[in-house]
Amino acid sequence: MAGMIPQSFIHELLARVDLVNVIEKRVNLKKAGRNYQARCPFHNEKTPSFSVNPDKQFYYCFGCGASGNAISFLMEYEGQEFVAAIEDLAASIGLPVPRDALAQTNQFDQNLFEVMQKVSQYYQQQLKQHPEGKTAVNYLKNRGLTGEIAKQYGIGYAPAGWQNLLTLSKEQEKFQKDLITTGMMIKNDNGKTYDRFRERIMFPIRNRRGQVIGFGGRIIDQGEPKYLNSPETPLFHKSNALYGIYEMRRQLRDINQIIVVEGYMDVVSLAQYGIYNCVATLGTATTEEHIQTLFRMCPTIVFCFDGDKAGRAAALKALNQALPLLKETREVRLMFLPEGEDPDTMVRNHGKDEFNHQVENSVTLFDYLIDYLTGQVDMNTFEGPAKLVHLAKPYLQAITDQILLMRFKQRLSELSSLPLQQLDKFVDEASPIHQKNTTEIQPPAAEQKPSARPDSANKHLFRRTIALLLQYPQSLPDGDYEWLENLEEAAANILNQLIKLITNNEKLTTAILVENWRDKEEEKGILKLANMDLHTEEQGVTKELTEIFSRLKKLQIIEQWDRLIEKSRLGYLSEEEKLQLKQLQVSMTNLSE
Repeated sequence: MAGMIPQSFIHELLARVDLVNVIEKRVNLKKAGRNYQARCPFHNEKTPSFSVNPDKQFYYCFGCGASGNAISFLMEYEGQEFVAAIEDLAASIGLPVPRDALAQTNQFDQNLFEVMQKVSQYYQQQLKQHPEGKTAVNYLKNRGLTGEIAKQYGIGYAPAGWQNLLTLSKEQEKFQKDLITTGMMIKNDNGKTYDRFRERIMFPIRNRRGQVIGFGGRIIDQGEPKYLNSPETPLFHKSNALYGIYEMRRQLRDINQIIVVEGYMDVVSLAQYGIYNCVATLGTATTEEHIQTLFRMCPTIVFCFDGDKAGRAAALKALNQALPLLKETREVRLMFLPEGEDPDTMVRNHGKDEFNHQVENSVTLFDYLIDYLTGQVDMNTFEGPAKLVHLAKPYLQAITDQILLMRFKQRLSELSSLPLQQLDKFVDEASPIHQKNTTEIQPPAAEQKPSARPDSANKHLFRRTIALLLQYPQSLPDGDYEWLENLEEAAANILNQLIKLITNNEKLTTAILVENWRDKEEEKGILKLANMDLHTEEQGVTKELTEIFSRLKKLQIIEQWDRLIEKSRLGYLSEEEKLQLKQLQVSMTNLSE
């Protein structure tokens, strides 16, 4: 979706939007020298470590590492999708979003949102007005729900009938097509269409902006399936959708922890008792996207599971998804309810205080993992501790936070009586997971070119050059940089792209430059370099860059020379290459003088 909005418009938008104003409407900023400070809105802290730089139009938290521009802030703080953030920023300054490239897709989505809203309103009306709706109302009352909470969550009823939804529009042909696209109607192999949901209590599933993207339907009497969800559609994707996320954000401004439960009724029943910090996955196991979404809103996630075998298996799946995403500011806890209880029955039978007590006594992810691993082996045997380390290996390789990794290793070392050094040898530190922690900008391994001089000094030179240009683009010295295209360093392509952006655009800020790498493989490395402490003054940057480019040009000459000399030893040089070698010989002589 990001590519459907012209990059030139995004540049213009970021140039005209004031990041300080965007953040100040949501966070209490205070002036601190040239910058602004606040307590970070993305993690809990007592002293301000969140800094906003008005010159660079960039924010950075020294505590949790959150950083970005105005688009990134809305996506993280409001939980918006990319296009929604663009639209909100544009609307705030009266700038129309160009519809040439985006029009068809955006209008298509908007039409579908309107269809889903119309269907949701219809279901709510049927709950009140349809004769069958009384049965649904009685069911909800027996589950302890009031009309107020049902209205808050938009609960409705889908009556019996095969084509009720078609009556909602006069343009039946187009409306039917939209209903099929959104999964609200089904078209069978014979070409006949019918409503997907019938005789079910309906729970609208909303995105973070409050738009209805799908439905969950619960049967009242006996029948299968007990719960029926919308299928995958252009609006609804189970892997990243969470039920109750919109309602939770409406009720709570500051969210310290979020409880993840399994069903719609669990979320609604807990809300009935004033526990609003709950969401539910939708007929699928917890995914990485779910966890990332929740961590953007709060530092602690509590997964609530049944205490049976299925609940333990689900907990292990959630653990595997969460482990690589944990860092010092994030925590995952696991909560197991007594046998025969779910959150709905627990809060109704035992009350809010008892449920909250269960939450407070939830076990941390690492404590659960250690208990799980030690439970798989007999630690009293000679082989038990060794087997424990073997079982722990994939979990060790999944941990990306170095402090958590070290603490987990220390605990394994204590349990297995294996010295830390021996444990380190056993665990392959060069695994792909660990390589993700590097701050270097590198292409995939298959695309990496052998550098003539891959020493760390050259890598540092490229990283510093990119960081200087990201933070001080106006300091780029005048000159010809085409020779950069011949460099075989991994980061040379990034540097070349960056220089072209700066030379082809005026009034660039760090915020605008970084935006060009959104959703690309290099984005993480670019963000780190944009926030790197350069220990330099702006007035000296141009001079430093001039010296660096002089060194890089020498590097390019040396690389070309080495390549041609090696080729001449192995075989035949073309006439063009022989001429090039003579020219390089002159350049090499000049370098040595």
